[in-house]
Amino acid sequence: MGTITNLHERLRSVPNRIAAEDEVLAVASAVLPAMVRWPVAEALGRSGLLAVSVPSDFGGLDVSNVVLAEAIALIATVSARAAETLASHCAALEAIRNAGSEGQRGTAFAKSSGGERFLLATGGGIAGWRAEARFLPDGMGVRVDGRVEVAAAIDAEWIAVPAADPSGQSALLLVPHNAPGLDFSEAGDAGVSQLRLAGVHVAADSVLSLTSHAAPMVEGVYRLLRAAVILGQSRRGLEAVLASIGSARDATAASDHAIGWRQVEIETAYAQILRVAAVIDVAQVNPAAATIAEAHRLATILGLVAQRMDTGRTATGEEDTVIIALGRQMLADRGERAT
Repeated sequence: MGTITNLHERLRSVPNRIAAEDEVLAVASAVLPAMVRWPVAEALGRSGLLAVSVPSDFGGLDVSNVVLAEAIALIATVSARAAETLASHCAALEAIRNAGSEGQRGTAFAKSSGGERFLLATGGGIAGWRAEARFLPDGMGVRVDGRVEVAAAIDAEWIAVPAADPSGQSALLLVPHNAPGLDFSEAGDAGVSQLRLAGVHVAADSVLSLTSHAAPMVEGVYRLLRAAVILGQSRRGLEAVLASIGSARDATAASDHAIGWRQVEIETAYAQILRVAAVIDVAQVNPAAATIAEAHRLATILGLVAQRMDTGRTATGEEDTVIIALGRQMLADRGERAT
């Protein structure tokens, strides 16, 4: 860790290289005390975790989503911000996996392996990953304008922004965090910030055309990893409740009920996280329409379950829209099978 690399005019330690999947959880455990000594961004950069989901074709570990979700949940028991940072970064890498040329992907993945962080512009919570920004040709690149949502309080070198040209053709723009024309708003109640792009120039080699299945895959991975963050936070919350009560002698019927019900929620979410992670693994290896659709469907359900566990709220208008879409898709699938 003594050598250093220059990233965006700053000197940083060369990241640890994680050589095998069975090392990932051990590294995730080791990074927790490191966050006491270093800022979250530096601790993650040093750890090597930023590169674990880089595809093996590009020199990465291509860790399974089961292990990745476990690592993020573990980190979330100590630092929600660190877990959110890793979740957003890995979801951005999923977008890159489904975009651009081999050379463009290789360049982006090399940045991740070198310790640079990506922040995914989500485009709107559980409702989906949408190209809300617009871009036009601008010299040796494009000019982008619009507003997108990003996770609050995440420090990253690159922002992965889905955008569309006037014809509706979508692309993934990799925007440097210090590009002129970027403006972050304060985080709102939902823990997201608005990112305004006003005439931001993006170089041509950072404009990656998106595949037709990029959106469902990115949504699936992001919902899975967000659920892992919520799982870790819920585990931490339950431990705090248990510590505050002390023993069964100090408990009441109400606290017994709350603790028991929280266990049910946590274990149910954990089982569904494992299932969704395994299905997404299949879709990444075999990106057929059927496997992608199933991964997206299950991840959408998981997102609803995790959101309710996080907020304690029942159906919202946004949830209803997603649930109606799920029902409509199931009926459509049944009709296709009947014919």
